[in-house]
Amino acid sequence: MWQRAILLLFFAVLSMVGCNSVPDISGVWKGTIQASAAGGKGNWQGSTELTLNQSGNSLTGTFVFTQPQAGRVQVPITSGIVSKNAVTFSGQSEFPLGGSMEVTFHGTVSGTSLTGTTDMTSRGLFGTVTNTGPLTLTKQ
Repeated sequence: MWQRAILLLFFAVLSMVGCNSVPDISGVWKGTIQASAAGGKGNWQGSTELTLNQSGNSLTGTFVFTQPQAGRVQVPITSGIVSKNAVTFSGQSEFPLGGSMEVTFHGTVSGTSLTGTTDMTSRGLFGTVTNTGPLTLTKQ
């Protein structure tokens, strides 16, 4: 009888360990970003590629997207966390001729799909512009 109780306890502990696991989202993700500035001016859409490196629940990597006026923009991800299915990350890039781009993402992961909202703030000669929009990516 006590052997059954120990066996049930073992399986109960084993199933609880699986509930707290963090998904491995390391790798290359590709998709589309849509963005709009405040007031609906400057809406755009472009291709994007996200490379994530995961250590435990911490994320680093590179976020690359194509913006119609700026061309290809690459932002190093310096801070990120994955917790259960929630994903957040941020990074900043300096432009060669002055100015910068900050990117923040909040979303969820489900299997090979990563979706959420991206906030991008660019600072340069013509002031500060903030774009916000959905980001949809598929793991490659």
